[in-house]
Amino acid sequence: MTVSIDPISRDVFQYEAVSVAEEMSMALKGSAFSSIIWDMLDYACGILDVNGNTIAQAETIPAQLGIMPTAVKRIFEVIPLSDWNEGDVIICNDPYFGCTHTLDIVLFSPVYFEGEIIAITSTVAHHIDLGGKVPGTEAADAVEIFEEGLRFPPLKLMDRGEPNQTIFAMIGRNVRDPEACAGDLRAQIAGCRMGERRMKALCQRYGTAQLRALIDASQDYGEAYVRAALAKAEQRENTATTLIEDDATSDEPMKLVVHARIEDDHSLTVDFTGTSEQRQHGINCPVASTIGMTYYAAKVIFSPDVTQNEGCNRPLNIIIPEGCFLNPVAPAAVSVRHLSQQAVADAVLKALTPLQTAQASAGCHVSFPTFTAGGMDDRAKALNHSGEHPYFVICDIISGGMGGHGGGDGLSAIDTHGGHCAILSAEVMETMSPFRVLSTKLVPDSGGAGKHRGGLAITRDYEVLSSTLTLSGYLQQARPETAAWGYAGGGNGAPASAELFAKGTAPKPLTTKFVGLKMSKGDIIRLTGCGGGGWGDPAERDPALIEADRKAGFIL
Repeated sequence: MTVSIDPISRDVFQYEAVSVAEEMSMALKGSAFSSIIWDMLDYACGILDVNGNTIAQAETIPAQLGIMPTAVKRIFEVIPLSDWNEGDVIICNDPYFGCTHTLDIVLFSPVYFEGEIIAITSTVAHHIDLGGKVPGTEAADAVEIFEEGLRFPPLKLMDRGEPNQTIFAMIGRNVRDPEACAGDLRAQIAGCRMGERRMKALCQRYGTAQLRALIDASQDYGEAYVRAALAKAEQRENTATTLIEDDATSDEPMKLVVHARIEDDHSLTVDFTGTSEQRQHGINCPVASTIGMTYYAAKVIFSPDVTQNEGCNRPLNIIIPEGCFLNPVAPAAVSVRHLSQQAVADAVLKALTPLQTAQASAGCHVSFPTFTAGGMDDRAKALNHSGEHPYFVICDIISGGMGGHGGGDGLSAIDTHGGHCAILSAEVMETMSPFRVLSTKLVPDSGGAGKHRGGLAITRDYEVLSSTLTLSGYLQQARPETAAWGYAGGGNGAPASAELFAKGTAPKPLTTKFVGLKMSKGDIIRLTGCGGGGWGDPAERDPALIEADRKAGFIL
């Protein structure tokens, strides 16, 4: 039976589906154990059709949302949809099975209505630790993925509503905070279950045939919108090159090459040929993450005002040579892949900017200064309910500046592109770990000069309050040649940095990758993000804006 769908019904349904994903998001956030989820918002929720194509997603982490279709289609190869039962939840976190790094655990759950699967709900969340060589699992100097904690192939975490206790037991014996990991998994399940209930309610309202027609119509509209936008592009073709630091195995930076071309059928080819080969470190990027961030960049330029679904991705043809660091061959390490996938977004946006400048900005901060620390909290009053000093794992992420754009200055102190994470609040960090946040400040003069200047970065100082702990972290855009790029005569943003102030000694600059630092009480670490690039000739900047920046302390 053919069901006719009018545009108003189609659009109403699309926003109903988005509201389902947003309710999933609230359920997950509200029941999570770890601050990286409920305070920093490092998670994602989405709804897929029975073919594994996106119907709708919540406004959370693009880096995780973009991998859902790739992951579930790989899972279908091992667990066909015909083997999914009502009440099942499928778990996977294998980067070589369509996922990101091991810490981002992906769950999928079928939505049944009257004995038939009508949709799939999905949640992804960053778990604070999943084992491996250092607290927090991420290690830039890892050589193989076997150093990066537990890897789950496609398995049933819940089978017809019953939990797989073997998986939970395995987690409990191999991670540093098993209570938080198990609790966060149950929060993800809660998010999936919320989506199931809401999608069943929509099916009850519309009926199965009309629901499927509405899904198809929404995806078809997404495709038509993107093709129409591509047809109006200001130019048809452009190539861009960007660099990011290695500093784990080599001083030689890694190169991303992106050739973007609009074809005669109003499709977009994005070709990464010429990108550096994979290296023996954890900065390699799984192909699903490269695909997801390419989806994101194309959306930013060509369909920012349309709710995202699989139709928006249909006009894209993505070429990623196997063996480059954006499509590594197993068993390459990938735990620090976020640096590379942020660079993917940056490089693709740099290539697409001349094609549609009205939606573009100069280069943004993708420096992502991050640390994870763990150990025994041996402060005198830091005792758990058993009267023992607890083991803790904590993480923080520092923000930077957005690039200036044709409509104005870039935003300051934000996490851009694939991140969309919040900085951890000082109160939460000080409550949950032996760190004191000494200061959090904007960095004057960090935004690139231009008619519209780049946004400002922030810098944050942390003091260690326990006698010993282990800290690892990373950043990029720490050199002038890798910093956020200016556009149309605008200046580059100020580079990012990391410094260690060991108690009683002079400050020591850290490399962009630091693993397993042994910290002592009184040590201070400082992380600073990169400023955004400027847009346009600085000589054309309104003098009144310059004076306002000076009064606000944004420039010196």
